[in-house]
Amino acid sequence: MARKKLQGQVAIITGGGRGIGAAAATRLAQAGAAVVVTARSQEEIEALASRLRQDGAQAIAVPADVSDPEQVEEVVESALDQFGRVDILVNNAGVIWPVEELAETDADEWVYNIYVNMIGPFLMARNVLPLMLEQGYGRILNISSGAAQTPIPGLSAYCAAKAGLDMWTRVLALELTGTGVTANVLYPGMVDTDMQSDIRSVDTSESRLNFDLWHRAHAEGRLRSPQEVAGLIYWLVGPWSRRFNGQVFHDADTEWLAQVRRDLGE
Repeated sequence: MARKKLQGQVAIITGGGRGIGAAAATRLAQAGAAVVVTARSQEEIEALASRLRQDGAQAIAVPADVSDPEQVEEVVESALDQFGRVDILVNNAGVIWPVEELAETDADEWVYNIYVNMIGPFLMARNVLPLMLEQGYGRILNISSGAAQTPIPGLSAYCAAKAGLDMWTRVLALELTGTGVTANVLYPGMVDTDMQSDIRSVDTSESRLNFDLWHRAHAEGRLRSPQEVAGLIYWLVGPWSRRFNGQVFHDADTEWLAQVRRDLGE
């Protein structure tokens, strides 16, 4: 039997309770990785880890809020206690709220968005980097968004956090040159997740916000599935991405998407 591409590797996936995170954990586990699934939703991640174990994978669930440094440390310590190493980090946890004009935004909610979407990935990376550097191998993948480059009224915190995430990934990649550890970014596009549903649920009738783009994409069936994004994540943390570091991969890059399909046999 052919060896699975990620056999012997250990992956931490944040925001793993549902959507992209759950799909990515499943795909990486199928490829042979032992997975550590973390999110605030303890019931969801425990159910997922249980299903993966039933399918023959190694998987544990560690509830955590990635904005809390102590909880982040517990995630990494749990990975080490259970599996002895960390090879892959997928920073997927994210929040969209607050969704409103800045003058009306709750300050605490705005700051929490920054903590989850940008500082959380920093905390996770900071905790796994010493391990990866000692191993001489590691893959850090940050799930970002086109909102990092396109200002969207009502999403000031989300846009700012994703822009910051992109830049610190690029800086980190420069620092990692020649170490065997890489850091890259993925823009998955519009995906059929709860976050997309949340955006469509916002009443914009009495504001200057306009979310017609998301409503049209949903109505026309143009939302990408979490499983399709999981395939992109698998490619980016697998052996095919070894020569890339500090790159932003776009869902709209048709040439790259075709390469992924060829490499994965899809």
